[in-house]
Amino acid sequence: MADAPLLMSLFHKSTDTAEAIDALHELGVLDHKIKVITGVPYPERAIGRHVEWLRLPHIVLAGALAGFIFGLFLSVITPHLYRLDVGGHPAVGFPPAAVITFVFTMMATIVSTFLGVLWEMDFPEFGHKYYHKLVTDGHLAVLVEYPPSLEEKVRQIFEQHGGHHIQRPERQPL
Repeated sequence: MADAPLLMSLFHKSTDTAEAIDALHELGVLDHKIKVITGVPYPERAIGRHVEWLRLPHIVLAGALAGFIFGLFLSVITPHLYRLDVGGHPAVGFPPAAVITFVFTMMATIVSTFLGVLWEMDFPEFGHKYYHKLVTDGHLAVLVEYPPSLEEKVRQIFEQHGGHHIQRPERQPL
């Protein structure tokens, strides 16, 4: 949302917001040009957005696999590299190898989950953002980037669906 004109409207209800977003889609505004700002997390479908597929399960699975491989390396390969023969016992015992592999798998899973969540949230984000202080009080804000020829139609859509405080937004420090 860079140099094209922007318009922000506030809504009291999520149903009005969803209807306004559907009308904007019918007008030809693409989904990635619409941003919904809420103080409460809503599922994408509840406010008329397309479901966004997350990469988090793939990140967690890759972390778990890396932890499993590292745990196997430490518990199975390392004893063969630095072999100590003690009283006819095998170099690798199953119970200690299972515990070490499990611990490293779980540790890598937890760390990759934490980092994956930060990645999905685009955290940290710096700088000024588009915002309205009524969002904190429970309103939903819809921020739209549109072609200049559609400004009047976008305003009409917001007004028809109960939008208020329709304005060109300014970036604010949060």
